[in-house]
Amino acid sequence: MNFKNMMILSGLSATVALTSLTGCATWREKTSERSEGRMVDDHMIASRVKSNLKSEPIYKFTDIDVKAFNGVVQLSGFVSSEEQKRRAAEIAQQTPGVIQVENNISLKPQTYAPTGRSGYPNQPAQSQPYQAPVNQPR
Repeated sequence: MNFKNMMILSGLSATVALTSLTGCATWREKTSERSEGRMVDDHMIASRVKSNLKSEPIYKFTDIDVKAFNGVVQLSGFVSSEEQKRRAAEIAQQTPGVIQVENNISLKPQTYAPTGRSGYPNQPAQSQPYQAPVNQPR
């Protein structure tokens, strides 16, 4: 009988210990998350940055994605030049509420239109245009 009571008591003690440790871990995680107010602020910051990028008179940045977390704005997407990349970061930094800008914008790959010249890698040779046979007198 004594052994049975000791096993039950040990099991209850282990359950209480695990429950209390799990509770502490959950409390610690929640303190590191953003508050609802901060999440709303970040959403508003990201919306303002997107709007400012789209209304930029020269470039009209449409291929840029904007995310915000605790006032830090992350830009990603594609632009055609280093100047556009720099200008997008400048616009984001000037937006009220932005603390820092992480500019992860990439340059679009340069594409070359075929010119009809042979010798380019992975380009098939150009065929000659069709010429009708010429009838020569006999």
